[in-house]
Amino acid sequence: MQTVRGITYHMYGEGPEAVLCHPSLGLGQFLFHRIRPALSREYTVVLWDPRGVGDNGHFYPTLEDWVGDTIDILRDINKPAHLLGVSLGTWVMSRVAAVNPGQLVRSLTLIGATRGFSHGEQEIAARRQQLEHMTMREFAQNYADNTLTVYALPEVKENLVLEMGEVDKEKYLQAMQAIYTVRNEEVYRQIAVPTLVMVGVEDTRTPPAEADEVQKLIKGSEVKALPRCGHLAVLDQPQRVIHECRYFWTNGHMADD
Repeated sequence: MQTVRGITYHMYGEGPEAVLCHPSLGLGQFLFHRIRPALSREYTVVLWDPRGVGDNGHFYPTLEDWVGDTIDILRDINKPAHLLGVSLGTWVMSRVAAVNPGQLVRSLTLIGATRGFSHGEQEIAARRQQLEHMTMREFAQNYADNTLTVYALPEVKENLVLEMGEVDKEKYLQAMQAIYTVRNEEVYRQIAVPTLVMVGVEDTRTPPAEADEVQKLIKGSEVKALPRCGHLAVLDQPQRVIHECRYFWTNGHMADD
């Protein structure tokens, strides 16, 4: 366990290249628990709970701080790194890759990326109203039921509910505010590292058509649609995600189906 900027992070493995993983809204390093063991045999896998969640739940979340934390962790580990972001993590990691501090960023992998939300303020208001009438645990159960596919293991869904159910409602909403009102087009146009955009075929939150639009904005990027996956492919089909990531990081382009 390491600390930078007061943020606790964890390192697994001793590979010469690192993989930095930033999770989705309302989730922490748990999101990557099914891919960490395999990847840490080859890479130094770096995980942390973003501000507002878990180990770092006492911090209030902002997009600027999430990006700053990632850059400082990247500098602290001082290894060339592959950035992996899921959902909210795609906002963060794309901004880190666009800055490319110290030329330490080797590649960028985005899972569940979007250009942004057209009616973000309305969605935030609707979510706030929803949370006024249920506990965070009840909301987490609803989220898991509507986000994971039938291919996710039952215990994975149970643990997701436990993890998200512990998040403070106001910090969850603040985290939502930080991304639902921000567009990503200009950031994507600035990215100059090899980029793979992955999307679950069954993703209804950031569907394959949206991934295609993201890919058009990132010069030289590729898009890979993953069958039998929804928005959280790392939980639905972790072995497929591991395969695609390892191939891309090793070869600089996506694997052929």
